Amino acid sequence: MTLKSINSFKPDSYLPSVYDINYLKLHENGIRYAVFDVDSTILPFDDIKVTDKCMSLFNDIKDIGITPALCSSGFIRRVKPVAEVLEVNYMARASKPFVSFERIKKLFDINCEAKTTMYVGDSLLFDMTLARKIKMYKVLVDMIREGSRVKIFANDALQAFMYISLKKEGFQFQKYYRGYMER
Repeated sequence: MTLKSINSFKPDSYLPSVYDINYLKLHENGIRYAVFDVDSTILPFDDIKVTDKCMSLFNDIKDIGITPALCSSGFIRRVKPVAEVLEVNYMARASKPFVSFERIKKLFDINCEAKTTMYVGDSLLFDMTLARKIKMYKVLVDMIREGSRVKIFANDALQAFMYISLKKEGFQFQKYYRGYMER
């Protein structure tokens, strides 16, 4: 992998969790749509119990004027109940990062454009690659480290090389920053 290709995984913004994102500032800077990964981003891996805090966050995001949706490579039986509780559109079995913007756009409306859409996820490899490919604003959050230890270990192993390589470019794991749209 070349330095240029490694650098393309770098998120625009990196924060501890979905609750630390400045959605109001993003809206002020033109973001109208937000795509969220499910597993280990808004909920622990394989958990479909949506907390009151998560429901409140999604209601606040909607009140600000950003339309949220879910995009997961997980099964419909996992993603659909979460989407129903949050009252958002969803895409299950997405095969990230190979999702086209046309499929993402179907989650929203005819006015949806990549430049007005953000992607929030916990994976450099799958989530940030998808957002980079489509040219959406990329927000990386730390993985919720509850649930399947196998998933956590696999995720850490897959991304270890990327974290090491990106460190040469100034990106450091758990060194948080807000991107240009959140300032």
